Amino acid sequence: MIYIILYFAFFLGDFMFAQDAPSEKEISYRPPTVAGSFYTSDPETLKNEIEIYLEANLPGKIPSEQKIFGIISPHAGYMYSGFVAGKAYKELIGRDFKTAIIIAPSHHQYFPYASVFSGDAYVTPFGPALVDKELATKLSNQNNYVRLSLDGHHWRKGTPEHSLEVQIPFLQYIHPNIKILPIVMGSQEPQIIHSLSLAIYNTLKELNRTEDVILIASSDLSHYHSYKYAQEIDQNFINTFRRFDYFKLTAMQKSSELEACGAGPVAVVMIVSEQLGANKPVDIFYATSGDSPFVTPIKERVVGYFAGALVFDSSFNPEYLPKLTMEEELKLKNFVKNVIEAKVLGKEFEIPDDLKSTKTFLFNNTAFVTIEKNGELRACMGHIFPTKPLIYELQEVAKTSATNDWRFGPVTKDELPFLSYEITILSRFKKIFSFSDIKIGKHGLYLRYKNHSGLLLPQVAIERNWDVTTFLQNLCLKAGVSKTTFLDPETEIYAFEALIIH
Repeated sequence: MIYIILYFAFFLGDFMFAQDAPSEKEISYRPPTVAGSFYTSDPETLKNEIEIYLEANLPGKIPSEQKIFGIISPHAGYMYSGFVAGKAYKELIGRDFKTAIIIAPSHHQYFPYASVFSGDAYVTPFGPALVDKELATKLSNQNNYVRLSLDGHHWRKGTPEHSLEVQIPFLQYIHPNIKILPIVMGSQEPQIIHSLSLAIYNTLKELNRTEDVILIASSDLSHYHSYKYAQEIDQNFINTFRRFDYFKLTAMQKSSELEACGAGPVAVVMIVSEQLGANKPVDIFYATSGDSPFVTPIKERVVGYFAGALVFDSSFNPEYLPKLTMEEELKLKNFVKNVIEAKVLGKEFEIPDDLKSTKTFLFNNTAFVTIEKNGELRACMGHIFPTKPLIYELQEVAKTSATNDWRFGPVTKDELPFLSYEITILSRFKKIFSFSDIKIGKHGLYLRYKNHSGLLLPQVAIERNWDVTTFLQNLCLKAGVSKTTFLDPETEIYAFEALIIH
C-alpha cells in the first residue's frame, strides 16, 4: 500500500509538471490515475501486453457481417482481467466507430445521477483520448439524471475511479483516433438506468449518430468467493445476459443470487443496443482471477470476469416462451389444480417425477396463475421475472394465488368445486420507448414509477376491448398512480408476451 501511494505521488507529479500542476477546475485533460498499478505506465510495454490480450492472430467469435452495438468488459488490473477484456475488444478490430460511449460504475463516490465527463480528454500512456463534446453536451441536456460533471472522474479527490479509465487503452490500441464519451454512474437505481438509457438513445437519434458509435459497459462479476461458488453465482449473470433480460438484471443487482458491480452500466448498454437494433446477446468468454495465466492462481478468493457483446444476427430468432404440446399444457393445468386443492385442504402434494423430467418444464420461466369462480376473477398472482424452472415456479405461484391474494382472501374448501384455472407464462420484459410498439392481443404491460408498479396480462386488454391508450391508463391505475402517469418521462414501461393456458 505504501508503495502504491508513493508511486501515485511520483507518477502524477511527473505527469503534470508540464502543465504546472493545475487544479481540476483549471485542467480539461484528465491524467491517468491507475497507470502503473492496474496497467503499466510504459507505452511500449502496454502496447505489447494488449497485443497479447487481444490474441489478434486468432479468429473472433462474432462474424464480420453481424453488427456489434455494445460490449461488456471487466475492469480489474490487466494481469487479472486483461485476458478476458481482450476477448471483448478483439471483436471490434476492423470495425469502424467514431465514438465509444463508455459507461462505468462509481466504486468510491455516490451521486444520484450519471456523470458525463465535463473535460476534454482522458489521458493514458498512449496519449489523450478526446471527448466527443457534441454528444456530451447534447446528452447532458436530456434530463436531470444525466449531467456534465467531474463527479466520478476526479483524480485528486479521495480514491480515483479506475473502472472507466482501464477501458481506454484497449480502445486506443484498436482505434487510435476514436473519440470517447465517458460516463460514470453514481447510482445504479432503476430510475438512473432508465433515464440514462433514454438520454443516450434520444441523443443518438437526434444527432443521427446511431450507426457510428459503440457502447461499452464496464463491469466485473462476483467478488471474493471461492472458485467453485464464484462460477455458480456468475452463471446466473450469464444466463440472464443470454436471455437479454436486463429487467431481471436491474431487479436482482443487489441480491445474493447475482453479482455485478457494473450491473447498471450493463443494463444500459443492453437496453440501448436493443433499441438500436441488437437482437442477440453473445457470451464471448468467462473466467475468474483464478484462471489468469499472468498471475499465480489463487482459487480461495476470486473475482469473476465476463466478455460479452450485443449484436444483430439476421438468422437469429430468439424464443422467450416455451413451446408446449397440448398434452403438456393439460398436464400443467391439472398440476396447478392439484397444487391448489392440496394447499386449501391442508394436504401434502409432491411434484410428480414425470413432470420433473419433462424438458420444457425445466426452463426458467415466470408465470401467473389465475383462479376464477363461476367465471369471475377470484385470485391472480405471479412473479415478474424467472428464478426457477417452470414446474417449480407454477407450484409456488399456484399456492400463492390460493392463499395470498389480498384483494380476495384465501380460497376455502367450499369454493373448490366452482373454480377454474388459467396459467399465463411470461416472456422476458422488453423496455418500451414508443407506445406505437405496444400491440393489443400480443403484449402484456408492466409499469414502474418511483415506488409504484403495476402489471396487466395481455388477455386483460382483449377481454375489455381496450385500445393502447386505455390499456396504459388502466395500467397506471393498477400501479396506484394517476392515469396519465404513463406520459411522464420518468415512467418505465415494459412489454411482454405470454403463453396462455386456459
